[in-house]
This record gives sequence, structure tokens and C-alpha cells, in this order.
Amino acid sequence: MLFVLGLRKTAIISGNSMLPYLKEGDIVFFKIYKERYSALKPGQIVIFNHPVKNIICIKRISLVNQNNIGVLGDNIEFSEDSNKFGLLNNKKIIGIVTSKLITPKLKYFLIQKNKSTSLNPK
Repeated sequence: MLFVLGLRKTAIISGNSMLPYLKEGDIVFFKIYKERYSALKPGQIVIFNHPVKNIICIKRISLVNQNNIGVLGDNIEFSEDSNKFGLLNNKKIIGIVTSKLITPKLKYFLIQKNKSTSLNPK
């Protein structure tokens, strides 16, 4: 319902950095991050613009301070995260993941209609 109302967006997972929770081809729902209205907490999964490369990434929050967060991939061996680029400025955050899609028919529909943002594997 929130997706239909435009309150949630979708993204398709690419790569292995968030295994085992998220795998290649999974679709996640996320709410747009609004600095003054969105609470960030360790354990949440966020979508963000990479601080150096021109790519969009998805990682789990490991640390929160006033203007920055630490992010880590669940599959640390295959993850480019705060261990490599340091803390991430909150201004780079696009959204906070609220759920993942497990219904294959809806997943197929979203992919066919190209309504999802594709996420970079790193």
C-alpha cells in the first residue's frame, strides 16, 4: 500500500556485499531519507551515493554520530564500505530500507516496468 501511494520506492540488489540477507536480484522497499525527519540507528540498511565513485550502494549502519554514519556490508569480504572510505556524510544518504520483496510475481512486474533503482554491487 505504501508503494502504491508513492511513500516507498524500490531498488534491485546487484552483487554479494549484503549476503546472506540480500542477494543478487532481490528487491527492497525504501523510504526517502529526510535529514530532519528520519532517525538513523545502527542495524538499519541504507541506500546512499558512494562518497568517491559515481555509484549507488546499499549497506548496514554500524555507527551513527551527528552528521556521519559508518556503514558495513554483511559480507565483509566482498564489501566496499566504511572500512575503505571512512565515515559517510548523512547528505549522501538516499533512503532507508524498510523491507525486502519476497513475492516473485510482484518482483517480475517491477522489473518489467523498470520501476526500481539498480544498486551497484560495491
